[in-house]
Amino acid sequence: MCEEHFKKHTAQDNTGRYSVRLPQREGQGHLGESYEQAKQRFHRLERQFQEHPDLHQAYSEFMQEYEELGHMNQINEDTSSTEERHYLPHHASSSSTTHTRVVFDGSCCSSNGLSLNDTLLVGPTIQQDLYSIVL
Repeated sequence: MCEEHFKKHTAQDNTGRYSVRLPQREGQGHLGESYEQAKQRFHRLERQFQEHPDLHQAYSEFMQEYEELGHMNQINEDTSSTEERHYLPHHASSSSTTHTRVVFDGSCCSSNGLSLNDTLLVGPTIQQDLYSIVL
């Protein structure tokens, strides 16, 4: 089902860029409210930035590039909007051997107990399992 969804909903825009709708499960229900949880996580991240200004700089650069690439955009916080919105919590991940990257938490539950990951179809596994690789 997931593979068929991608075949049916993949499109190319006039710049040559591809896009595809998220493969939603049918009958799964709607995500609940996610703003407050995402906001709390972001405040925690801001406290971490106060202790680590270099992390804040790297994180800001990543997010700026993410926006410039069109992977995200700012929304108008007009509360009268009827458009359904969901907020995906995120945090910084870095180590001494890797660049800072942003990790989006699709398994974070919304107010009704569903996460984004719960509502999406799962595609086929395309890599060997670790046991087979080790053997």
